[in-house]
Amino acid sequence: MSHVNDSLRPPAGISPASFFESWLPEAFVKSGRSAPAGAPVVRVTLSGAGGGDWRVQTDEGALLVEAIGGGRPSDIDVWLRQSAADFLSAFTPGPDLPEILPSEWSALDLLFLDERDVAMLEQISGRIALEIAGRRRRRWTLDLAFAKEGINAGRARATVQIDAATYDGLRTRTVAPMQALLAGKVKIDGDRSLAMKALLLTAARLSRGG
Repeated sequence: MSHVNDSLRPPAGISPASFFESWLPEAFVKSGRSAPAGAPVVRVTLSGAGGGDWRVQTDEGALLVEAIGGGRPSDIDVWLRQSAADFLSAFTPGPDLPEILPSEWSALDLLFLDERDVAMLEQISGRIALEIAGRRRRRWTLDLAFAKEGINAGRARATVQIDAATYDGLRTRTVAPMQALLAGKVKIDGDRSLAMKALLLTAARLSRGG
């Protein structure tokens, strides 16, 4: 399996503020990437120690990051909410969590800066929570809102719960989403239609690599 250049993964121990306000814009420039037409504006709200609130968008080859002070900006396309600890563990998961990001992904892949991501986002609208159950009661949670319907929602319409082994299977394509669902390895609460769409799109995105 190929591995991403270490320069496109943040250093261990970085704070969320340093990640968004200095490391991420510099990494985007170094990557040589150009954002596709229709690249989303992403808001990231992290709770707990070291948390904060940032608005991230691309502009003519640069990545613009702005610390914001709450509210519901009208021009947001994707809103990512989770604890600061869970966000940072996506890069260094530790012994009780599975590998959250595929090894060939960079941190930039969290921002939906691929043409396939833009196409994916056109297919989903709503707010959904993903929970990955690790070892020793460690739980990794991500709350994602897509499009106006999701951005304006007061809470997630659906929750998808996956154990660590099943998540690994989805990430490596050794387990099919429908197979995992039928086997009871994936539990859905709330809007099943939204959850199924999000599950299938997420599995496809994970399995394609960076």
